[in-house]
Amino acid sequence: MDFEALKSKVTEMAQSGVSKAKEMVEIGKLKVNNATEADAIRKAYAEIGKLYFAQHGMDPEPAYAALCAKIVESKERIAYNDERITDIKSAANLADADIAAMDAELSLDDPDDDLEL
Repeated sequence: MDFEALKSKVTEMAQSGVSKAKEMVEIGKLKVNNATEADAIRKAYAEIGKLYFAQHGMDPEPAYAALCAKIVESKERIAYNDERITDIKSAANLADADIAAMDAELSLDDPDDDLEL
């Protein structure tokens, strides 16, 4: 193989590599876009669920009764836990700032969590 043929082959391989790299970048972008769209779907499903529960949670259709009951039970447990937190803070003379600092340290507060209780 002469020098020109070798040079041509190397150039062809380099161009093929660049082309494949561009295609891989495009695939990566599309996958990120798909993940973003899937997240949008998940959020829309959650909003549908919140809307349904707000409108029918106390008298749901049979297919939704068990799930609505779980939500009600969880809300009751949260309310009970909140009462206990208030009692413990009062008994231990803890300030809200102390609890907030602990929450921040443990990352218990989720800023994206917008559950309405």
